[in-house]
This record gives sequence, C-alpha cells and structure tokens, in this order.
Amino acid sequence: MSQTSIITGQYVCIRQPAATVTQRFVAWIIDYFIIAFASTIFLSLFSALANLGEFWVAIYLIIQMAILTYPLVMEVFNDGQSIGKMAVGIKVVNLDGSKPSAGSYLLRWLLLLIDMLMGFVGLTFIIFTKNSQRLGDLAAGTTVVKVHRQNLSISNYDLQYMNKDYQPSYPEASNLSVKQFELIANTLYDMNNKMRDIDLRMLGTKVQQVLGINARENTAEAFLHTIFNDFQYYATKVV
Repeated sequence: MSQTSIITGQYVCIRQPAATVTQRFVAWIIDYFIIAFASTIFLSLFSALANLGEFWVAIYLIIQMAILTYPLVMEVFNDGQSIGKMAVGIKVVNLDGSKPSAGSYLLRWLLLLIDMLMGFVGLTFIIFTKNSQRLGDLAAGTTVVKVHRQNLSISNYDLQYMNKDYQPSYPEASNLSVKQFELIANTLYDMNNKMRDIDLRMLGTKVQQVLGINARENTAEAFLHTIFNDFQYYATKVV
C-alpha cells in the first residue's frame, strides 16, 4: 500500500496511506458529473434569462462561476473533501498533516486545469512523486490521503480534562501549537495504521524533547493521552 510520509513541524515522520490513483480518478469523475449536471440545468435556462435583460444574464454567469468553483469551495469549508472525495474516502492535507489554508486550496484548484489538460503529466506526478502529489499538490505543499472510516468513540479517559477536579500533569502541554495537538490526536486515533505503535513511540519521544519533560507514564500511548487531556484543559480553561 502506498503511504505518504508526513513530516511535522518538529521533524517527526508519520506514515499516512496515500490515496490511490483509482480513488482520485473516481472522486474526480463524481465531481465532474456534479458540475456537468448543474451546468446543463442552468444552461437550459440561459435562453430564457437572456430575454429578461443583462441583470439576469449576470446572475446566470455568477451561478455558473459558483458551479465551477464548487470543488474549491467544498474543500475549503469541508475539511479538504469535495463530494467525490467524501464518496471514496480521501481528503486533502498539508504535508505536515494539518489542514491546508484557503490559499493552498486555491492554488490546487487553479492548477487543476493544467493537470486535467495534461492528464498524463498529472498522472505521472501522482505515481512517481514520493507523496503522490499532482502538479497542484506540489505547488501548494499538499497531498491527498485516505480517510479511515472507523467510528471513533471518545472514551471517558479522553474527556478527563472536563472533570472539575482534573489536575494536569504537564503544564508544558499548553506550549503546543494547534497543529501539534492535531498530530497527537490523529496519531492516537489512527487505529488502522499498521505502524501505529512505532509512530506513537516516535511521537512520544519527540514531544518530550520539544516540551523539555520526562514522561511518567509506562507507555507512549498513555503519555500522549495525558498530553492530549492537558492541552485541552489549558485551551478550555477560563482565566
């Protein structure tokens, strides 16, 4: 199985399954038909709108532009997933595993036309680049990965920070960035990762180094769960 090696801001390598070429193609086909269907409907109304004056023609053109930008809008506001990507279980992420910025999504979308017109080039990039990136991904610093479909239930342990008598173990956890916390959470909950134990140990060691602390728990997983709770305790604490 192809995997994307996501390098975090603290140089921790976390493996994440890359979306296959088939998945990306099927997602594109689904999105293309959504765009084509919507465009066809509004195109059938164009002649009637044209007779109603320039205002309605302008409205039509705005709607058509909205249809064409649908993949971009969906990815920006739906955590990196268009309807096609949701259907096949893939999403766009930064190379550090975090959510891309609106500018990154825009750059991917602008270069999509080149990837489509030069399909063999886009396909070649996806197949032969280390992180399965098409031209738009390379420019934006993003990649497309698989989304695990397991139902993630949050245990009471994971919500310990919500208890009134909760006492954090590591005040240094408040120094983590949101992106670093997201990496910890994603690694803890990635039950389908065959390298999960190794990734947890690597991440646990790096978190200790970054925060300048020594873990008091017996396992890396237990330590990261504590950091998980401590971070949220400080993030939600009312001063």
